[in-house]
Amino acid sequence: MRTDFHRDNEWQKGKRDRYLAPFYGKYSMAGRFVFVDKSKCSTLIQKQLAVDTLLQCRDGGSVCIEEKIVRWKGQALEKFFLETESNTNAGHEKTGWMEYGEADYLLYCFELRNDDLDCYLIPFPALKTWFWSHEKEFHRHTMPHTINKTAGRLVPVTDVAEAVKSVVRFIAGGSGRLEKMRAEQPRWRMAADGRVPQRPPRSNPYARCRTAQSCGR
Repeated sequence: MRTDFHRDNEWQKGKRDRYLAPFYGKYSMAGRFVFVDKSKCSTLIQKQLAVDTLLQCRDGGSVCIEEKIVRWKGQALEKFFLETESNTNAGHEKTGWMEYGEADYLLYCFELRNDDLDCYLIPFPALKTWFWSHEKEFHRHTMPHTINKTAGRLVPVTDVAEAVKSVVRFIAGGSGRLEKMRAEQPRWRMAADGRVPQRPPRSNPYARCRTAQSCGR
């Protein structure tokens, strides 16, 4: 039986394959990266470590990435949903990926009105350290239409950008287009209709990204 969860999961994979694969291909060793899909082992990796993609770096190491892609909802979103409880049903409680996740980076993307993705590459260990010391400061939100009644905190993008160093923002467009957006205020804010407020510069979009550096960029 197909559920909203399965349909949404398929939609996310389609967006990932079209918009994020060029990013991984460009900054991995000889284009070597793996989407953790469709096997018993990959299911364990996703559920126990919250890792969606493995990228091989040019120095011989590897990077684990957790991905979140949020649908366009009629206006630009300015808050991350950071999952603290994947299941809040009585007798079935389970912690969320903000607690058990072991990825090196969280790649959080918002779909724009033109189908592009507004992406934030966030060092995950640093995010977790900061978040858990400030969790109670943010609004707790429970997803009402999910079977598991997943819960988490709604955290402003600006707060994460200011607190966690080396966050990189970029726009992933069709045909493998990648454009950097500067992290400085006020460029963290999108126009209400999801348009990019200023033309992105042509400089290297990942100059401050440890992933790009470790991969020999």
